[in-house]
Amino acid sequence: MWLINTTSLALVFIEDPEICIYAILSHTWGDGEVSFQDMADIERARKKQGFWKIERTCQLALDRNIEYAWVDTCCIDKSSSAELTEAINSMFRWYKQSHICFVLLSDLLSCDSWRVGACIRQCRWFTRGWTLQELIAPEEIEFYDRGWNLIGTNDSLQGPLSEITGIDAEILNNSDMLQTVPVARRMSWASSRQTTRVEDLAYCLFGIFDVNLPLIYGEGQKAFIRLQEAIARENNDLSLFAWTCPNEDMLPLHRQRRFRGILAESPAEFSECRGLQRISDPGVVPAEVTITNQGFRVGNMLSESEGEYLLNLDCIAGNYGLAMGQTGTIFIGLIRTAHGYVRHQSSRHTIMHPSLFQKSAMSSLPIPKTISPAESQLIRIRLRHRFSFDFITEIPFFECEIQKKPLHLWDHATKSFITDSYEAFTGIIEINATGSFQGGMPGNERMFELDARSVVIFGLEPVSIPNKSINSGKELKPWAGIYAAKDQSETSRAIYQILAQEKTHGFPHVAREAREIILSPRDTLGRLLPRNCYHRPVLRNGRSSPLDPFDDDILGESILSIEVEEGSDLVLYKMRLNLESPFGPLDHL
Repeated sequence: MWLINTTSLALVFIEDPEICIYAILSHTWGDGEVSFQDMADIERARKKQGFWKIERTCQLALDRNIEYAWVDTCCIDKSSSAELTEAINSMFRWYKQSHICFVLLSDLLSCDSWRVGACIRQCRWFTRGWTLQELIAPEEIEFYDRGWNLIGTNDSLQGPLSEITGIDAEILNNSDMLQTVPVARRMSWASSRQTTRVEDLAYCLFGIFDVNLPLIYGEGQKAFIRLQEAIARENNDLSLFAWTCPNEDMLPLHRQRRFRGILAESPAEFSECRGLQRISDPGVVPAEVTITNQGFRVGNMLSESEGEYLLNLDCIAGNYGLAMGQTGTIFIGLIRTAHGYVRHQSSRHTIMHPSLFQKSAMSSLPIPKTISPAESQLIRIRLRHRFSFDFITEIPFFECEIQKKPLHLWDHATKSFITDSYEAFTGIIEINATGSFQGGMPGNERMFELDARSVVIFGLEPVSIPNKSINSGKELKPWAGIYAAKDQSETSRAIYQILAQEKTHGFPHVAREAREIILSPRDTLGRLLPRNCYHRPVLRNGRSSPLDPFDDDILGESILSIEVEEGSDLVLYKMRLNLESPFGPLDHL
């Protein structure tokens, strides 16, 4: 660490700064600042506009018998990337270890003591990113106006400082308490601050979150993403995901990003997390957060709610939230995609009582870190076409087993298949409905068995529209058919032969082959897929006679219907399968 000798003003390298006492300066940069190289020639350095700050800092330190001082403009060799990285990663610790910190409010000309709080509120120092840690880390701070007149200390100005910055008074008194403050709340302190370079908006927060990272100037907003990833690796504080983008709803519809990743793009998106508090319930098992190349996985924290999923962030809005009329646990909305979840309605939180939270069975899917505006639009297009399925049986003695394939594309919240608007999408639903009943002539009752096994195969295919613009995209239409296991038609036999290959060839092969069989050209009149199939009972014990009412009768009929419900962002193909009896209700059997 390079320090300035307060007597000679020469730079001195100190291997271990903990063994010496030094003062430190916090200020906003202006024109003509003195660099590390300038300090090699003190007389040349004196001619620069910023030297007066260095000189006055050293004089204040010398008045207190402090031998060294540190000023960021000239005590870091910024030509060395290694030294710059070390300095930025050590900055918080250096300010914390200082004997005293002098804060120069260079745009504060003068101020009466009774109105200091109102005066300093307008100072640029409170808007800069780097000065946030410089306010929190030191134990003792003195504030000076442009003329180096003392206007107060961190103790005497504690009330105004807390009000201006939103930082809790106990943190201003003791920076060791930082780790007890939720991540989102700490981020909110930087929500209105700025830095000259985009990357510095992340780098200036290293000390606030006790992380160490390499510097990559030129990475832009990726720096803030790296910071959030580092925070997530160090703790399981889900308030990291409590950011919002309240201005999103004010944008024109074509510019709104309906889907986002799990991470914020800047500290500004934490502006509404000022009073957030974590829930410290020892009966709740902390969430496990893992990061992969697919994004974040948050275990056991999802709940289904009205067509979307809610991620429980294990925090509450706190006193600030109460003032805003918000009570309850904070959740954020997620939507299922083909391969995971994406943030939905990022302009707001969902506030809900934790007793209403019911964990989802599919909470291990990933949430991407970020989503670009173009990707957001693409997701909207891909989520447009979906198939829902509703099975209804009016025959009371049936036991039904339904298998939906591919299962990973079945969305529990919306009760529908996600097709990704893939024109060759093919789904299969296997229905195994079986039951037994007593029938026959009075005095000669017999047990009959009804096996109503069938399969529904459905999917999408493109439809050509004359004079349609190439840029308007492809139009898709649904198709669906039902095939009974005992149907002896050529198509049904071929389909069930294909289905038997799933264990050896896998589902994609089966779906592809079944699709080819069903959609192969039939004739010039078009394609008619079966929408119903019949089920006949089988005698399970005893002997049948010509007088038995169920010898040749159809006891069950499966009727498949499909209707289209179209909205602005969704085309829902509603498949409904009714298993009923031609004889009406069978409660008398």
